Amino acid sequence: MSLKDSRKIVITFSRADENYPAVQLEVGNTERLGDIIIGYTHADKHHIEPVNPYPKGYKACCDQALEEKENNARPEVANPLDNLDNYDTIFFGYPIWWGEIPMPAYTFIEKLNFAGKTVIPFCTHEGSGNGGTFKKLQNILTGAKFLKGIEIQGNRVDNSKEIVEKWLTAIGF
Repeated sequence: MSLKDSRKIVITFSRADENYPAVQLEVGNTERLGDIIIGYTHADKHHIEPVNPYPKGYKACCDQALEEKENNARPEVANPLDNLDNYDTIFFGYPIWWGEIPMPAYTFIEKLNFAGKTVIPFCTHEGSGNGGTFKKLQNILTGAKFLKGIEIQGNRVDNSKEIVEKWLTAIGF
């Protein structure tokens, strides 16, 4: 079965509200990037929601995210998936927070079995690239096949459609 014909889902963790650099977002950068991917691939969508939303202010959110990272916390997720049985291909997207995958995204993926799935990571950042997180995911999601991911600077997501389409074509969509 080709990637185009596979059963696909785009899973994102993203945060709206005040973002860097001092911009107010109705929909977070990573979720918007995921929506571009969905527009091209016609994948299903699942957006990870923490039980306790992050503060609306950027600095307060950053402070909380750093504390969670330092404590290796696993904040509870309001809408976990029971399994990935209905999907062959999983696009997994997140912002880079403190050089890392946000802790609620870990909570989400650590409860699922990715063996035999094709995983395609993507992330948004503000200058750090993927921070080594694509490789980290390969070590965590054992048994999954990984395709080349993409990293887009958050404040450039709205102008990235052509770049995303070229990437998707290059990996087989």
